Amino acid sequence: MRQKSDMKSIISLLVSFILLFALAESTECQLHVAESDNLINASYISLDGLMLPTGNSSGHDGNIYKVNSPVLRLVRTTSKSPGGTILLLAGGNYEALNLNNEIKKAASFLNTEGYNVAILEYHIGKDIMIRNMALLDAMKAFRLLKSGRESFGLHGDRLDIMGLSSGGHLAARTVQKLGDKEQPDKLILISPSDLDETLTGTVFPEVMPPVRPVAKLLILFSANDNKSWIHSGEEYSKTWKGYDGQSTYFISTDTSNHKNSGNNFLNDQSELLLKAFLEADSEAIASGSNPAAMPVEGYASERHEEKLALVAKEKFDLIFIGNSITHNFEKPEYQPVWNQFFAPRHALNLGTSGYRTENIIWNIQNGELDGQSPKVVILEIGTNNIDEKNYPTRHTAGQLAGGIETIVKLLRQKLPDTKIIVLRCFPGCYGGPNPTSHRAILERASDIVSKLADGKHIFYCDVNYVFLNMDGSLNHEMLGDWLHPTPAGAKAWAQAMEPLLSELMGDKSLDTEISSNTAIIPVPKLENDSYNWWQRHAEVLRIKDSINPEIVLIGNSITHFWGGEPKLRYANGTLRIPNGPKTWDSLFSKYRVLNLGFGWDRTQNVLWRLDHGELDGLHPRTVIINIGTNNTSETTAARKNTASEIVDGIRTICMRVRSKVPEARIVLMAIFPREQNPADPRRILINDINYQLYNLANNLNITFIDIGSKMLDTNGVFLPGMTYDFCHPTEKGYQIWVDAIRPFISEP
Repeated sequence: MRQKSDMKSIISLLVSFILLFALAESTECQLHVAESDNLINASYISLDGLMLPTGNSSGHDGNIYKVNSPVLRLVRTTSKSPGGTILLLAGGNYEALNLNNEIKKAASFLNTEGYNVAILEYHIGKDIMIRNMALLDAMKAFRLLKSGRESFGLHGDRLDIMGLSSGGHLAARTVQKLGDKEQPDKLILISPSDLDETLTGTVFPEVMPPVRPVAKLLILFSANDNKSWIHSGEEYSKTWKGYDGQSTYFISTDTSNHKNSGNNFLNDQSELLLKAFLEADSEAIASGSNPAAMPVEGYASERHEEKLALVAKEKFDLIFIGNSITHNFEKPEYQPVWNQFFAPRHALNLGTSGYRTENIIWNIQNGELDGQSPKVVILEIGTNNIDEKNYPTRHTAGQLAGGIETIVKLLRQKLPDTKIIVLRCFPGCYGGPNPTSHRAILERASDIVSKLADGKHIFYCDVNYVFLNMDGSLNHEMLGDWLHPTPAGAKAWAQAMEPLLSELMGDKSLDTEISSNTAIIPVPKLENDSYNWWQRHAEVLRIKDSINPEIVLIGNSITHFWGGEPKLRYANGTLRIPNGPKTWDSLFSKYRVLNLGFGWDRTQNVLWRLDHGELDGLHPRTVIINIGTNNTSETTAARKNTASEIVDGIRTICMRVRSKVPEARIVLMAIFPREQNPADPRRILINDINYQLYNLANNLNITFIDIGSKMLDTNGVFLPGMTYDFCHPTEKGYQIWVDAIRPFISEP
């Protein structure tokens, strides 16, 4: 949270903008910085910190078209009191570095303002993988400057990042990948390109702000820039602010000397803005009261009085609290859903269209729960707090989460014996099926709120997957106006919530359409094994946030016994030696990894674990799924599934993962071979499953890897030493897996 002095800083910054604009208007002030030879007089260092005689060769126009090795070109200010250093990233569409015009001018401008400049000559080329090499260059350069800029003669307290055009895209990617404690003081993006690009197979932006932004952000565009870049840059800025960061977004109307390519760097207006932004106080201090947590009377006073009369008249066993999404259950077309799932439980609907957290708080404080002691309260709220279309103020994720937490605390005070289901904020938003800043802010708020769950009184329930397509876009049949569930969407919501609701209500499920496919019906532990299933699940919930994993593995004993965290333990709690510690370390030692492998698990067990918090609030970049082999077994606890049933179970897991961690690449593994005899019925079943999984992955546009042929000889017989029991890999078998997934792990 920002503090009061920071609000003064923002006001001061705005006043500076106004005064500077007025000066420019009245005197036709020209602040263009004369080009100089400061780039020629620069010094050079490698990204290993070694002094170099020169950098990469430039063309006849002064731009660089080939980078042999990444280099930092240091251009020091002559100011006696340097403000700090700015890592400067040139544009050029990753195929060149445009230094001669825009960067030369930028360096001169920044030097004049009292900043040292470190220009990064990063990898360029036409190969798409060059972007990842450039990202690694930028991250390494920033870390080098952060740890040792004084030793390079770069004085001053601040370390900022500034990027132009494609350099702006690279700067945004860099900040996204840096850790929370590594962030720059300020991030400046000038006409950033390509922020509209999406992750492969999804509609989610590839570049997003860090979930806990530290830097102050400035984004500058010219009115004649690429319209898609302008829109995506605005959404990026709104998301940054919605993540409780500080952001300034500006489109210059002066287009006289500003091009899409970023040439000429700045015009008069944007120079003035940048000057004011650089001079503004960079300290962030927490603000005062949270408006989303302060009671505010809503407009629906007549409805409030009606509900007061109802709660005074009788007691209810189930109470809904929410906005129009909940209120809609009173409409005739939604009554069949209400009458099937909620009316038999003697339910009351306290949803009110248009309400925000502050209105709900007022309603509770003014009698809407007085005299009640329901078994369960379902809380659905939040989307109106983020609505910028119909409300004068938009709350941040932190403010919304604080408002929801205040409601939960009120419920605990007034209804100490009631179980509370807090629904993840629904993914709908105005403007179509694809994600916007509205949805991103709701997701972040939900991440924070998920930590309120204690498994005793407060339960976090995520049903959002029922509203989505596999690429993450909104399903129009489920959200007809892209915001409110249709009757079909409301029914899907009720069905997804029913297992938890019936458990907390202490009654039987009211869902009459439960699938006969056991592979898609979430269930907890089924089989006894050498470890304590429930303790492992509890340990995952305890450690997952502290690990903050970059990589998550989901699976059964093949994954479980490989290694990592949580550590392998026998049922009595003693540690067990993993099956593949050397291969695990060779691949994962440099990364934060969470192992969600559970011995004997089937697809239905994985679904239960995902529905009970094991991925909630995490932001891995890669999720590796290896599940299904146990569904081919027939036991007293569960039946054997068909190939199509197992594939449906795996598809359902992929959908859960996409919904919960949309930014993650999903790597789906083919089921490993089992049984020594290639003609064994289980081997034949697994081959059928894998054939269907291959087609599924292609249709869903997710990565699919099949290593089975590398574990077998030409006759389909296991190669010597691959497994312990024709199922679980040895180190030799795990090495095959390591070699297959390493390229997807080593990406930035």
